[in-house]
Amino acid sequence: MDKVTYSSDTRTTVPGAPLSVARYGPGATGNSTSGYFGGGGPGPRSTMDKVTYSTDTTAAVPGAALSAARAYLGATGNLTTGYFGGGRGTVSTMDKVTYSTDTTAVVPGAALSVARDSLAASSSTANALLQQQITTTPQAIQGNTGYFGGGTNPGGSVSTMDKVTYSTDTTAAVPGAALSAARRYLAATGNSTSGYFGGGQPGAGVVSTMDKVTYSTDTTAVVPGAALSSARTELAATGNSTSGYFGGGSPGPVSTMDKVTYSTDTRTTVPGAALSAARYGPAATGNSTAGYFGGGTAPSVGTTVSTMDKVTYSTDTRTTVPGAALSVDRRAFAATSNSTAGYFGGGTPSPVSSKSTMDKVTYATDTRTTVPGASLSGARYVLAATGNQSSGYFGGGAPGPALSTMDKVTYSTDTTAVVPGAALSVGRQSLAASSSTANAVRGTTPIIPIV
Repeated sequence: MDKVTYSSDTRTTVPGAPLSVARYGPGATGNSTSGYFGGGGPGPRSTMDKVTYSTDTTAAVPGAALSAARAYLGATGNLTTGYFGGGRGTVSTMDKVTYSTDTTAVVPGAALSVARDSLAASSSTANALLQQQITTTPQAIQGNTGYFGGGTNPGGSVSTMDKVTYSTDTTAAVPGAALSAARRYLAATGNSTSGYFGGGQPGAGVVSTMDKVTYSTDTTAVVPGAALSSARTELAATGNSTSGYFGGGSPGPVSTMDKVTYSTDTRTTVPGAALSAARYGPAATGNSTAGYFGGGTAPSVGTTVSTMDKVTYSTDTRTTVPGAALSVDRRAFAATSNSTAGYFGGGTPSPVSSKSTMDKVTYATDTRTTVPGASLSGARYVLAATGNQSSGYFGGGAPGPALSTMDKVTYSTDTTAVVPGAALSVGRQSLAASSSTANAVRGTTPIIPIV
């Protein structure tokens, strides 16, 4: 039995998990806790082996043995059951394995349309894929909130962390999750369990600090191993379920792209993913496969830009996508997204005059359209955004001393509305935001599994 660790793309052999008997041509499927390997040759065999992931051990489960010995069959399933169909015989038989009882039964109504072997099978709900998130689990509960941290108001930089509950459109400060130090012009992203808030400017200085907010406990701690490669401010961040990418910023400015690996709380610099030009004040969002860094001020070209850079996570490389360029040059704006499109809102061009513009980047085509109905409720810049699969939340910003306004963008209709109950606990600008459900990270759509 070989085990592939997804976060590092490495393989190890697990001596405690070999199959109970050597064989070829079995079928295999599983759920989030166990894998089931059934049938195979020579023989053929009806044996069903169960691999328990938490202990890396395998045992035969006689009660789940196939109804008849066969090899070269196909298998798939959902959260509760596995289906093993066909096989050398040649047969159309479909066996259903119930995971909770480790038992197998023939389901005649699910027999294949024609008897066959050497087939393959798939499902949207096998192997703990996204659809298996259940609405009553802690994961789903955590997925109902967004976190807005740091920033500045007339009193100076703050460490305040506000928690927005999406289901009720309400906001409350969570003192235990406050940043480790007051700062502004920072960036944030995260995965399904934690948010990472990096960089920023406490006062006159600039820091590389990385704070980790644990959603389940509403607490924050500094993670030194994930600190940025250099102290900087006015940067942007996005990521997927395994890593966060922090790009650009000043002083410099820089094009640097730092990658934070969540499983180890460590940071590496990925030169191949560096922005196409050194700039500060960009905004970033993305989906599970790529991050999009747009806009910012690039002194090398003497102005604020509309450039859109795409970082492909699997290769840690950056390409510029001209078709997704912003509709207007700008910096100091915010972005969030779901699995299909990113929304870039607000900002200011040069010279300063804030915008309410909302640009929508469609990931499948790498194209940008402007959606007037989704424009912010008022022109503003130095705001923050996060969200879930159905809506984006844009909070805070300037002009004015500091705004507490929260705008909600409904993706299905491309419309925006102010949600007064979700206003920030204190008006502020130059803040950052994260959520367990933005950018198509795991848990984006907590739904009841189809059984």
